[in-house]
Order: sequence, then C-alpha cells, then structure tokens
Amino acid sequence: MHLITKIFRNLLSFISACFFSLNLAFWMWPMFAFALIKLLLGRINAVTRFCNLGLEICYRAAARINSLWMLYVVGVEINVQGDLPDHPSPIIVVNHQSWFDIPVMHHVITGHGIILKFLIKKQLIYVPIVGWMCYALNFPRLDRGSGPRARKKDFAAIESASSTLTNERGGLLIYAEGTRFTHKKHADQKSPYKHLLMPKPGGLKVALDAVTGDTPIVDVTIIYPHAPDFWRGLGGSTKNVKVIISTHKASDISDPRSWLMDRWQEKDALLEGAF
Repeated sequence: MHLITKIFRNLLSFISACFFSLNLAFWMWPMFAFALIKLLLGRINAVTRFCNLGLEICYRAAARINSLWMLYVVGVEINVQGDLPDHPSPIIVVNHQSWFDIPVMHHVITGHGIILKFLIKKQLIYVPIVGWMCYALNFPRLDRGSGPRARKKDFAAIESASSTLTNERGGLLIYAEGTRFTHKKHADQKSPYKHLLMPKPGGLKVALDAVTGDTPIVDVTIIYPHAPDFWRGLGGSTKNVKVIISTHKASDISDPRSWLMDRWQEKDALLEGAF
C-alpha cells in the first residue's frame, strides 16, 4: 500500500508540474504582447495603462488557475489568519522555505487582492516560461553577487521597483532571508533562529525609503505541518498550510533590522509549534 501511495503521489506531482507549466506557457504569450506594446509605445499614458491592465489580467488568470488545481486536484488546504490591507501597493515580507511558497502566496495575496512583484535573481530570466514571464512582467532583477558593487546594483533595482508602487498596482514581495531555508545554510549562518535563516534588512530599508509613510508593510508567516518539499507538495503530501498575516505602517518602522529580528522571533515561535 505504501508503494502504491508513493507511485500515485509521484504521478500526481508529474501531472501537476505539467499542468502548471502548460498554464503558464499559455498566458506567457499575451503577456509578451502587452509587454512589447508597452515597450514600443510606453510614452503614451493611455497605452501604458492599457498594457498594465492586460498584464494584470493575464497574471491573475494564470495564478487563479494554478490555485484551483492546487486546492481541488492536489487537495491543499490553506488556512489564513489575518486580513490583507485595502491598499493597491503594499510591501510584503515573508519567510521562505520552499518553491511551494510561491503558489501559496499567489493564492493568499493575488487570489484576494493585488498581484505580486517578486525580487528575482538575474539568472532566472533564462529559465524557460517562468523566467520569461518574470522578464515580461518587468520584475526587479538582482545580481545577488558579493561585494559593494553588486549590493549597490541590487539596492538600485529594489529602489526602482519600490518607486513604481506609487503609480502601478502590485505588492512588492521581499524574502528577507534572501534564499530558501536549508539545514546546510542554517548551519553555515549559525542562525539564532531554529527554523529560519537570518533576515537581511537592506532590501526592506531601501523599499521603505522609496515609499510613503502610510504604505502598509504586510508581514506574512507561512507554516507547513512538516518540512516542505516542492515536488512532494505537488503530489499532495502537504495538505494543510497555515498563513498568518499582520499589517504595519511604513512610518512605524524606524529600524528595519530590529523590526525584522522581532518579526523573525515571532515567526520562529510559530514554526516551532508546528513541528
């Protein structure tokens, strides 16, 4: 019976991965069309607004279809505590444990509010479908290199993305840890948190400097019932996911480092209770 269950879940993971890929590939082409028109005629405000609306509709459709598959075919149950702010362009800070975080966040945020703008590694744009869509959507691209020059370029990308929040709908999503959690990374960092990597305040600080004081800062904690795995999650091994939302104002955060450390202590306690 265990072998049959394992075979079934791997088969479902494969089918889910194919479905997600085909769905994204379908919506990628109209996104490219809107992005190209915006690039060529973007100086005309009406054209820019039209293309932004078209991109948002395609983005929402792709995310919604994947969410429906995840909920009703894979059987994932997502329980949300807390409410999203009624604001077109918040900054969203979340812990990062797995690639499975992305469909979860799309369901929670894009399914009930605004689209998400991810900070992505520059190399990701060369990944078929996903990377190309990120390029068409003009997601801010980070070098994630070492040294002051690389950090300066990354901060400039974050600042540019944050500045557009005042005139374009969309929440800027920041994975403050900078990378997915693994036990090796956790050990290498000597992280003081049991279930989290050290948060990096630089990205949040730059984003805060570029927005108004009443901009909501949405703190999101994703809690899985066990250590998450993207492939296994697509096959239904991750049934129950808890998402906890709290909202703060940008003007209330005077020290991003201290604020993140406080939030991460809270997250670590919540995650400890789940394992």
